[in-house]
Amino acid sequence: MLNPPIASSQALPAAIRRLLVMQGMMNTSHFMTIPLLAIYMSAQLQFGAAALAAVMSANLICAQFLPLLTGVIADRLGSHGLVTVGLGLRGIGFLGFCIFDSVVGWVGSAMLAGTGVACYEGGVYAVFGKQPKGLLSRVFAANNQMLNIGAAAGPIIGGLAGMLDIRWAFAISAALFIGLASVSALTKPASTISFESQPILKALKAAGSHRGLWRLMLAALPWFFLFPQLYVAFPVYAAKMAGPHAASALYVINGVVGLIFLTALKRQLVESRPVSLVMGAYLAAAVAFASVSMLPGIIWFLMFMVVYTMIETILLPAFETMTASLAPEGSQGACFGVLNAAGALGGSAGYYVGSWLVLNRSPAETWLSFGAIGLLGLILSLFLLRSHGVLDARTSLAESRDGI
Repeated sequence: MLNPPIASSQALPAAIRRLLVMQGMMNTSHFMTIPLLAIYMSAQLQFGAAALAAVMSANLICAQFLPLLTGVIADRLGSHGLVTVGLGLRGIGFLGFCIFDSVVGWVGSAMLAGTGVACYEGGVYAVFGKQPKGLLSRVFAANNQMLNIGAAAGPIIGGLAGMLDIRWAFAISAALFIGLASVSALTKPASTISFESQPILKALKAAGSHRGLWRLMLAALPWFFLFPQLYVAFPVYAAKMAGPHAASALYVINGVVGLIFLTALKRQLVESRPVSLVMGAYLAAAVAFASVSMLPGIIWFLMFMVVYTMIETILLPAFETMTASLAPEGSQGACFGVLNAAGALGGSAGYYVGSWLVLNRSPAETWLSFGAIGLLGLILSLFLLRSHGVLDARTSLAESRDGI
């Protein structure tokens, strides 16, 4: 069942609220530092293209593939220790960015930071996925709201820090996460969610053999391909038209619009059917991406960015809600790990193909290709998510309680 009813009279538990706050901090750190990494490596450290790609790939691979393991560990042993370790590793990784100047040092630091993300998210999403079915839509809508707060605040803080020294952004992130890890280590687990101790291979088998999850992953792959364009095609295209400052403005627009959109329409999104939301968002993506090829110019592209952000704000929590709804009991973390691995595959293809298109092909070819990917997502979701007896019943809210 992809769309469970929502027990709206039940407030989100305090432990979930604390995790949501940490999600906002994590994304603030991400958008404060990740856009600056490539700039700092190329301009200040004089890293070549191969070295730059090695650092970014090390972070991506560790962050996206390791949740296959960390999610299972969270299912088996609980999430508190994993979250604590993840916060600490991420802090140490950012500290390494402040200290080291060599390629080896930066690759090692990127691996630590990425592993920290994998541990942290493996624990957090295991807890999110184990919430009562009726709360899942609200949990993931609130999660996306906090991520958007971080996406809005991060580029602003990073830009201010970059005016002094880019390493200040890395240092602030390091201090933040080492501090949070210390606090987490000294506190008892606040969540009362019980974790089922089961063999790791059993949990992976349960997730890997789930046909509904495979259909969902296939339907999500076009989005996993399009999402990395936020870091590749979007800034490169904007910089070509209006200089590097236009690229930075995209991230601020992305965070601010996402926060406003979700805050204004949170109730409607929670009440809507996830499958219908996915199909509508894919249709909008196909039209929006293709329209960039026909309406050039920075003003239109900024308008496109607003539409893209709305699409992103719909798709991310919808896929997360459906994953949690499909996950067998005791394998929620493993299922999110499998989804992350699929995201890494689609994202890697998006990075390489997107960068090749925007650098080597015409704008028409580039944006029509992206529009075709959106259309593919619509077709896949139509056949994979609405077929095979997948239930798509409308949810209802007897009473609205939107606080996070």
